[in-house]
Amino acid sequence: MARRQYGYVSGNIKSTIMTIEQFINNLGFEINPFQYSNADKEVEYLDSYFIKPDYFEDVWGNPYNPVSNIVYAPRGGGKTAQRIMIEKRAKESKDILAITYTNHDLSEFKKIEDINLHYHLTYLNRLLLVAFFNRINDTSFDFNFTFNFSERQYIYKLARIYLFDTPASFPNQAIQSLKTLEDYAVDLWKGFKEPITNVIKQISKSKGLEVDLSKIEIDKKLELSHKNNTFNIIQLLKKSGYNSIYILVDKVDEQNLTGNNPSASFSLISDLIKDLELLETPNLSFKFFLWDALKPFAVEAARPDRVFSYDLRWTWIQIIEMLSKRSEAYSRGKIKNFESLFENRKSLGRIVLFSELSPRDCVRICNRILSEQFKENPNSLKFSESVVDRSIEQFCREKAQELIVNATNLKHLTKTNSVSFTIEELVAAKVAADSPAIRNIINPWTTAGYLKKIGLVERKNAKSVNEYAYQDIRLAFMATPTLSLDQFIKEKVRRCKTDTCKTFYYRDFDRKPYDCPECNTENE
Repeated sequence: MARRQYGYVSGNIKSTIMTIEQFINNLGFEINPFQYSNADKEVEYLDSYFIKPDYFEDVWGNPYNPVSNIVYAPRGGGKTAQRIMIEKRAKESKDILAITYTNHDLSEFKKIEDINLHYHLTYLNRLLLVAFFNRINDTSFDFNFTFNFSERQYIYKLARIYLFDTPASFPNQAIQSLKTLEDYAVDLWKGFKEPITNVIKQISKSKGLEVDLSKIEIDKKLELSHKNNTFNIIQLLKKSGYNSIYILVDKVDEQNLTGNNPSASFSLISDLIKDLELLETPNLSFKFFLWDALKPFAVEAARPDRVFSYDLRWTWIQIIEMLSKRSEAYSRGKIKNFESLFENRKSLGRIVLFSELSPRDCVRICNRILSEQFKENPNSLKFSESVVDRSIEQFCREKAQELIVNATNLKHLTKTNSVSFTIEELVAAKVAADSPAIRNIINPWTTAGYLKKIGLVERKNAKSVNEYAYQDIRLAFMATPTLSLDQFIKEKVRRCKTDTCKTFYYRDFDRKPYDCPECNTENE
């Protein structure tokens, strides 16, 4: 049987004039609804297609008696979308302040382990003070009446500690972090036009006493009391009219010192997530939106009995609903049912199946389908079955290269030519010379969760051996390069027939039946 070929087939009827923008418009969209796979790039449209998780209201909670909590999700699972929706909701109330804690300047650190609570509190206190000065800058705010003389002196001492000598990156960090403030606050520092110290001088002058931070004597004891300063700044913010403060922690695995390493990513925020005194501060709550690979570290180091966590998992129906709502938003209501764009309705199901219920991967597959359909036949107003299948195959190849970055190891994956196997079977198939060599190949896959032990295989006159199966459908597909997409789905994929389960799982069903890994129902 011939191996799969990657690439696209160019149709004879392709127009030489039509642009992809025109093609997208002809389909009914104003712009490409799949050009971005990150919610930060789609803030304008997010309200229209956001699917609220069951626990979303628990994460929002009671803002006037807020509690800290954690949301875990795979990469591309919708963490940032939830964070943005909380930002938007907080902006509706003038007494709720949301600080987006995502941008970190880690240039002063050589390794991630050097980052401690001192760093976080210094950074957060800067942001809190900027929000405070923005608040009192309102012409209607009576600064002298609200704060007594000693409080005013304390405020300027805090400003001397945290805002006088800030890193060059801080103005941009403040703009990105204080998204719930009025546009005026952003204008103050946009483009680095105005040093923060000059802004404070202007604000203090408008309140009756011009303050030059450079002339304020540093209080050494105060300078070292970052946590107490945090508690006191919270109280100052409360007196200025903020009754609730949310710190929204996101993108911890996207910093230059954390990258693709779950352990390093957790190290960045470990001192924060372990400090119950800080997390349970009245009027303050931390909302952690974390890559689910960090969960084992957080469960061990933090206090899940005091800081509740929620796992974000999408259902098949939710993914379909999200795609339809997204289509409706980007077409201004013209396309209400995403399925209507396909020649064969099963194509949409295949997109969801090979996305592994990841919104981001759904978007990536759909973006490729748009591109491939334009190449093959831009005059078509529907996505052909062959285009969808080819796009999914190409996406699987890309995803496999992302998940298994070692080219040699990826080559071994395609040599297994099976979805479920024993080590001894791979030796017999000459994937590697012997059992130790096979173990060296598959150990990184099992550690990463791409491969899992699924049971024991009994042998005559020999010890039983472990059987393994791929847990990611993209890797399972790439491991069977002689099969077409149709053949792969027919022979290697099953969905549990139990109505209350419906789990998808991948095995060599053409060799023998396998029970559902969730409910143990046999599915032939």
